Amino acid sequence: MTPLEQWAHSAEGVRFPEPALDLDDLFLFQAQRKVQKDRTVSLNGVLYELDAARVGEKVTLRFDPAAAPERAVQVCHQGRFVEQAKPAQTYANCLRLAATVRPARSTSMARPPNRRLRD
Repeated sequence: MTPLEQWAHSAEGVRFPEPALDLDDLFLFQAQRKVQKDRTVSLNGVLYELDAARVGEKVTLRFDPAAAPERAVQVCHQGRFVEQAKPAQTYANCLRLAATVRPARSTSMARPPNRRLRD
């Protein structure tokens, strides 16, 4: 039996995907990352910004490795899609972190009461 005859004989068992199914979505790569305190994850040298509720959690990033780095990636948590993560604006993210995490003033650096500094 030739390969064509074999395929024709078994063709009735071939299943085709549903028309509404996005085939590109089926072939996305996946990578697990932990969300950092500044709400970001790194993937292939690009920082992506996520929702603050995900800080400290492990998420699965679904992405197309051939796509441009500016493209958003899918974020899944516990097997469910939760959001699209866009590349972070590094400068804006730096300012946000600095505004929320300020070091406490040390009391040892404060001037002692009733003492004058030299002139």
